[in-house]
Amino acid sequence: MNRSGRISLVGLLGIIAVVALVFLLLFVREGLTAVGEKFMTALATGDTATLTKMSYMGDTPADQVQKEWQFATQVAGKHYLFYWRVLGATQASQDRGSIRLQVIRNAASPAAYEENYALPLVKVGDDWKVDVRGISREMYPGLPR
Repeated sequence: MNRSGRISLVGLLGIIAVVALVFLLLFVREGLTAVGEKFMTALATGDTATLTKMSYMGDTPADQVQKEWQFATQVAGKHYLFYWRVLGATQASQDRGSIRLQVIRNAASPAAYEENYALPLVKVGDDWKVDVRGISREMYPGLPR
């Protein structure tokens, strides 16, 4: 049977689903947990450029923030091994939120255990940034102040 000019319902729904998925991937902003994961990955790998971009430290110039992250990741925490797991996120208001983490500090030590920490977040413009001054100083050595 020839069905010229017709498209199947399944094919049409498939095309709509693909278009919707592409739209979501391209235009939806990162969620709080994604921001926390990206920040913690940058901290674990010593990616000072990403840490600087994702940090909120008031009116401190970006080059000063970068220097402080270089000290924290390449001097104070050069051999610091830790693991983390994001437990969840809470958005307290339009421009404030936090990420709950479990962190195993000094992971190479047989006495290491999981501890609970939080990453406070502030919305600056359209992007979420980590309020570095609000992170517990026990979580990572030499955090910027």
